[in-house]
Amino acid sequence: MKRAFGIAFAAVLFLLPSLPTFANPVCGDRSKVIDSLNAKYSEEPVAVGVTSNGGVIEVLKAPDGQTWTILFTYPSGPSCLVASGEAWQELEAKLKGPGA
Repeated sequence: MKRAFGIAFAAVLFLLPSLPTFANPVCGDRSKVIDSLNAKYSEEPVAVGVTSNGGVIEVLKAPDGQTWTILFTYPSGPSCLVASGEAWQELEAKLKGPGA
């Protein structure tokens, strides 16, 4: 789970500079955004983390992995869609250390 979050966070950092400057973020009340993503795509949160500024970043995905969304909730309240896509894949955890 931590690995999936780390990969998602790295993807967000990679994608942010490429977002068009004219694009307005899609933001709203977190519970309404989550409910909408669940109703439309059957997406549910699968990973979550707190950023250094107190915001919360979440990865949501459909059970079959067909769709995914990354959501950022600001400390002041609004939740904004950061990225979304298709074909989410879980990576196999690799053992590290002397016993690997």
